[in-house]
Amino acid sequence: MSSLAAHALAGVTVYLCSVGRTPRGWRSAAALVCLAVCPDLDYLGVWLLGYAATPRVTHSLLFAVAAAMLVQRIARAGGTGLPLRWLLVASVSHPVLDLLVGAHPVPLWWPLQAAMAVPGVLPSAGALRLDNLYLWRNLLIELGVLLPVSAALVAIARGSWGRRWRAWAVWMAPIWALFVVWSLSLSR
Repeated sequence: MSSLAAHALAGVTVYLCSVGRTPRGWRSAAALVCLAVCPDLDYLGVWLLGYAATPRVTHSLLFAVAAAMLVQRIARAGGTGLPLRWLLVASVSHPVLDLLVGAHPVPLWWPLQAAMAVPGVLPSAGALRLDNLYLWRNLLIELGVLLPVSAALVAIARGSWGRRWRAWAVWMAPIWALFVVWSLSLSR
């Protein structure tokens, strides 16, 4: 599965794309990051209670839509709000990133389909231990693949895809491609 850093980056990216040139505030950023990370809260059941849900319905589109709608209601009640489309993008980013790892099937279409898998593009986060060298290597690869994509999405969303950004993209594309090739070369 993708790392916590990748999921949080997805939430931050959605926030930066949603604000355009008008800041929305830290609550909006927190809501989007929480939506992008919250499907992994089912790990608390594993860690605290030894309970592992199968399938992990928190990684389904149904859960993503329900979570986004719940956050929208809570935000409206609190006097703030984000358009549902941005909440949905943040929420759906989690199962999509996990699907792109390709190490384990993801119940994306639950309850209609048990689980699905695609060939992996991103490395797996691995065991969450500070002494796990594979965790750090895979985190480097994952961020090497995702950070340039995130920066490009934000630049496009903010309408700042001008000469400077295009020059940056031309310079960054070979480095990004090396990270993608490195990621694809990993065993799954």
